[in-house]
Amino acid sequence: MSRKPVTGGSTVVKMPTGPSTALPSDICPVCKRVRYLNTDMEFLINPECYHPMCSNCVTNIFKSGPAQCPYATCTKTLRHRGFRSAFFADLAVEREVDIRRRVAAAYNMVEDDFETLRDYNNYLQDVEDLTFDLISGGDVERGAAEQKLLHREQEFREEIERNKRRGRDAELSRQKREAAEAEAARQRRLEEQREEARARAEEATINAEVMEALQRGEPGSAAEIQARIVAQKRARVAAIAGTHFPSLLDSEVSSSGHGGSNTLSIRGLKSKKISEEEEDLSKPYSPFAGLGGALAPSRYHISDAYPNPWLEAARTSEDHRVPGYSIPEYVARTMFDAFAGLGINIADEKKDVARGPGTAMAAEAAVGKRVPKRLEADDVFG
Repeated sequence: MSRKPVTGGSTVVKMPTGPSTALPSDICPVCKRVRYLNTDMEFLINPECYHPMCSNCVTNIFKSGPAQCPYATCTKTLRHRGFRSAFFADLAVEREVDIRRRVAAAYNMVEDDFETLRDYNNYLQDVEDLTFDLISGGDVERGAAEQKLLHREQEFREEIERNKRRGRDAELSRQKREAAEAEAARQRRLEEQREEARARAEEATINAEVMEALQRGEPGSAAEIQARIVAQKRARVAAIAGTHFPSLLDSEVSSSGHGGSNTLSIRGLKSKKISEEEEDLSKPYSPFAGLGGALAPSRYHISDAYPNPWLEAARTSEDHRVPGYSIPEYVARTMFDAFAGLGINIADEKKDVARGPGTAMAAEAAVGKRVPKRLEADDVFG
């Protein structure tokens, strides 16, 4: 509903004819109230013309009934219930969003309603052309687009409502599906956390079981006992946890880069060259400088058992068992001490003695001659 501009009266304010594109922040364009003196002042707009004014002006002018917009040359009749707060500071953007929302409500067909994709794309192009005429077209284009939109809203009202119901049902089913998936994921996370807690509790008892095994005097060294208990624990942890999460026992293997990684994979990077020093530092420490295999005994072979009453008593009798004592270590040390001197060649040692002293001064001292000059040293205690 519109009418001609009012020529008399005090409700019309002489303002610029074009619609404002920015929401005022300090001064009301109608009553000239200042925010500095009215801190609770709020600016409202009406989608009919998008002319901003303060809430006090809206109450004073439109509370008693419909009235004409107080802006000069604006012939729109506004109502109090049509005013609202602007979401965007730029009123041009606010108007475009409202127009697009209105057009999308009238032209709410989907791709399944068309026979081919080209027909659907042509439909989208027509809708966008109509939207552009409503937003940025001239008076003639805007009027023609408004008539098309009104005809669509009136003639295809039932179809529009049916599409709306179908869209609401699809949105409701999507929300239900997402809620069910989120609940299932939450239950899976809770189950994995419970299984992980049980697995960590099993792994936390490794040291205690190793100490108990040593106290009971089980056969084997401390390293063998620990390896055996860790293997048993790993089997129990795998049975409890399955494949939901990695075990703490395998954390070192997975952290070395051989397992899967959740980090971002970046392709196209240059390969980094590692220097020899960095490569040596990256290797595990070897107390024999990598000669562990060369230090293995070559002149003898250690058997699994030796006929010795004392060793047999230490192996079988509970009275002779000591926690941490290893019979194979004793046998290996004894065999090494027995065969330690067999690597010395007496002939080679005599040849080394026959070579004589290494310096002339040492040769003179060897034949009993006096050294020509005696080295003088300061007596630090003198």
